This record gives sequence, structure tokens and C-alpha cells, in this order.
Amino acid sequence: MLKAYNQKIIETPTYTEIWEYEKPIVYKVDEKKNEEYEHQTPEWINNLNEPNKKYDELTAEKQYDSLKRKQKHYKNMRFEIARLIDMNFDDNTKFLTLTFKENIQNIETTNDEFKKFIKRLNYQTYKTKKSQIKYLATWEKQKRGAIHYHIVLFSFPFVPHERLMKIWGHGLVWINKIDVDAVENRGRYLSKYFDKDLDLKEHKKKAFFKSQNLKIPKETKRLTEQEYDTNGQEVLHTKNYIRRSPKFSEELNESGALEQVVEFEESNVKYTKIKKDKNTETH
Repeated sequence: MLKAYNQKIIETPTYTEIWEYEKPIVYKVDEKKNEEYEHQTPEWINNLNEPNKKYDELTAEKQYDSLKRKQKHYKNMRFEIARLIDMNFDDNTKFLTLTFKENIQNIETTNDEFKKFIKRLNYQTYKTKKSQIKYLATWEKQKRGAIHYHIVLFSFPFVPHERLMKIWGHGLVWINKIDVDAVENRGRYLSKYFDKDLDLKEHKKKAFFKSQNLKIPKETKRLTEQEYDTNGQEVLHTKNYIRRSPKFSEELNESGALEQVVEFEESNVKYTKIKKDKNTETH
């Protein structure tokens, strides 16, 4: 089933973000799985003549395009992380850093050890193999190449430092309770650890981890002729930008066969960010 919207609203406990589109966005809804698929630019569009090539096999121009898409993805990820932090932050949110005493530089190896640690920590803390820990995590490389992990633990009980060291078992551990001067700063404060050197993250390596039990922001999509009413509200930021979306058509090629042609249409988008009143927080 196809649907369309020209206004998208995302709400967290402290912010409301609004996107207003000049041209409606059409998307498909899989009613059986309750999943949405927007008409975004597929990966193959950028590699029409090289659909099956790996990154290292692409031309310099295609590699550049691929990295630009990656940068855009990580830029969007910064905002997603800040929203998730805002949604799940509480008085027992803690910041955990894990290091390796050995100079391990293989991301796949360290990612595997990180996943094992989360399972051990979950079992040791909650005495069950069922996932109870609520977390966001990312890895970072030091100048010498060594890898370490930053983890935000939500609603996490007190665990002695020595016990954490034993559960980790690979090196040093730092854990701190997080104090921020204002609730509206919590997402921005913590997300800076996740967006550090994003553009240097290795190509196609998993850079972020999150538990499946996190609360997610409320998202509303609607088709309306009315602009979003910001009267009486504290507008923190607003901007206008151009959105490029693919338009597909078919044309006869030189041999007389039909082939798909992709063109891009430009349209205006208005973005607005509003600070929520404490009495209207989303839970």
C-alpha cells in the first residue's frame, strides 16, 4: 500500500522537530510486517555501471560518491543518537569506557569481544540470558591504533569497579555517572563521543551498537495543507534546504530496447526545532 506525507514530526522528551516538504514523499507500507519503505536513492543508482563491485574496485569518482553517502549517513546518525539518548536518559545513566591492554587493531576482533562482554555483563547483573541491558556503544581508535569502546548504559544499577574489570577481562575500565547542567543538553553532550572522527570510521565496518529495548522517539507523518503552528513556542532552530529525490522513467536505447533512466528532482524542505515545555514532555 502506498502512502504520502509532506510533514514529518519527531518528538523526544525535550524537543519537537518538524520537516515540511514542498513535494509530498511517497512511501510503501508492508501491512503484514508493519514496515515502511521510502523512495530514497538506492545504492545501485550511484553505481549503475558497476552494480556488483566492491569499494576497492570502484573508480575514484565512485569511491568519492560512496564516501560522501557515508558521511551523510553518519551525519544523520549523530541526530538519531542524540534523540535515543534523550528518550532513554535517567538518573541511573552511566558512561562506560573499555580499553584493551594489548594493541588490538582489528575491528572485527574487538567488536566480537565487545558483544561477548555485553552478554556477560547482562548475565552477571541481571542473572538471566535474556537481554536486559539498555545501551548505546561505539568504538574509537587511539593515535597508536589501539581500539577502545564508549558505552552509554541506561537505567544501569551500581556494579563495583573491580567486578566490571573482571567481567571485561581485557584491560582498563572507566565508569561514571553522567551529570549535565540541563536536560536539553544530555543528548548533545553524550552524542559527541559517538560522532568523534565519524568520517574516519573504516569503510563498511559496524561503528555503532544499540540494544533492542531502547525507547524510540515518537514519529508522525501526515499529508496536510496547513503549516506547523509554532506560535507561542520556543523555536530553537530553523533552516531551509534542497532535497534531491530520484525520478524513474524508461526510454528506448540505441538497440531499441527499453532501459531505465534515473533523473533527480529538487524540492524545498523547511526544518524547525522547538524546545518542549516541561508540562508536555513525551514519555
